[in-house]
Amino acid sequence: MDTWRILLSASPLLAILLLIAGLRWNLIRTGLAVWCLTLALAAAAFEAGSATLAVSQAKALLLALDVLPIVWGALLFYSVCSEAGIIRAVGDGLADAVPRKSLRGLLLAWAFASFLQGAGGFGVPVVVTAPLMVASGFSPIHAVVLPFLGHGWAVTFGSLGASFQALMSASGLGCEALAAPSAAVLGILCLLTGFLIGASVAAKGEFLRLSPVILLAGSAMAGMQYFLAASGFWQMASLGGGLVGILVLLAAGRLMRGRDAPAPGKRDSKFLMGLSGYVLLAAIVLCARWIGPLRDALESWQMRFSLPAAATALGHETAAGEVLRIAPLAHPGTLLLYASLAVFLAFSARRWYPPDAAGKILRTTFGRALPASAGILLMTGISTMLSYSGMTARLADGLAATLGAAFPACAPWLGAAGAFLAGSNTNSNLLFAPLQQQVARTIGAEEKILLAAQTAGGAVGSVLSPAKVGVGTAAAGVSLREGDVIRRLLIPAALLLTAASGFAVFLG
Repeated sequence: MDTWRILLSASPLLAILLLIAGLRWNLIRTGLAVWCLTLALAAAAFEAGSATLAVSQAKALLLALDVLPIVWGALLFYSVCSEAGIIRAVGDGLADAVPRKSLRGLLLAWAFASFLQGAGGFGVPVVVTAPLMVASGFSPIHAVVLPFLGHGWAVTFGSLGASFQALMSASGLGCEALAAPSAAVLGILCLLTGFLIGASVAAKGEFLRLSPVILLAGSAMAGMQYFLAASGFWQMASLGGGLVGILVLLAAGRLMRGRDAPAPGKRDSKFLMGLSGYVLLAAIVLCARWIGPLRDALESWQMRFSLPAAATALGHETAAGEVLRIAPLAHPGTLLLYASLAVFLAFSARRWYPPDAAGKILRTTFGRALPASAGILLMTGISTMLSYSGMTARLADGLAATLGAAFPACAPWLGAAGAFLAGSNTNSNLLFAPLQQQVARTIGAEEKILLAAQTAGGAVGSVLSPAKVGVGTAAAGVSLREGDVIRRLLIPAALLLTAASGFAVFLG
């Protein structure tokens, strides 16, 4: 075994760790530097020629083409709703409906944050819920930490499944193989998350009383997510799970309301219209999948992309074949565009937007999409270069030889490290899914289980990302240091990753 080549294969990943965690570079600067390093290593040490490297970057662009429209669409939908003020109105309405503080904490930090992650993501759950929690009497540190913790389980199928789309694109496996195991391990994390948040928000002696409610709500959320994902509606899995959680906790709040407790606040038209915007999004997605003639019409135009075979001088070969098949009119990103336009027209009719709202929405969306897109493109380029040059295979051989049958226990932690460093579960899946697959084949483990553990770990690790924590704390309007938030999240995150490791070991 070429030990020095294995070490060189690991150097791009170690460089990401050094530059982001050590030197505190941002993701784009880090991505550019590591992309150049990977290019140099691939050409010099692994003898990948210009043609092989060109094919690898062509594949990176095609993989990004499958993921980026979802990112752009999710950000556009959030901007459309946020500019009208309906996200805050929905949050206020939910908080008013549950007078008990502990249940209000669970509702906002767990169910509502997960619901927001389902359609928006990218820091939206914390940006929206943290001010609501401060207004509900929670300390600033709890108001930020708990929503970060609460929505982590919903990241993979959140943003209409952007991270899951990345997992499928990077691995080449479809939702039939990956949706059920991914939803299963994330369901376990959902339930554990509820109990962790419950322990934080419960008053003295109240946790036992809350436990049946948490168990019921968590089981409903996890069950709905699994049902939707396993049924092929993975784009709606987090959104549906969060919605069911909201309904269960609202019902629990009504049942547990004391006689002298204040009545829930009046739900004005903006609250109801805000909910209708998300209902409209769900209806568009479901109609595009359920109504046969409509589905066939949307999927009638398909674009297929194939790439030629490539090989290095050292003998590592990548076969030719179809890389991407996409139906542009039925793509999740396009469905988000349909929903954004419909919601904008509906809210414009009620005069909820200022005259220049359309321009501001586009500028806000572009401003947030540009850095996210650049990060995804760079991480995808690094991942495909690692794969085509043979570095992924070398590193997988080294991990398999070193860890052997113990590797499944490490799979979620690797996913978490990737998300922590690269800023998102999407980037982690693009970067590490091929490596997880290669190790699984080498040690004889179930690929789909390790990939499920990969994305579950990436979901947990994404909420620890310094970039995301910085955005959340700044936009939430509270004065906190990112390090304080991350330190509070470390122990809960470690517990969740340990649970994901147990899943991978037991089933892998």
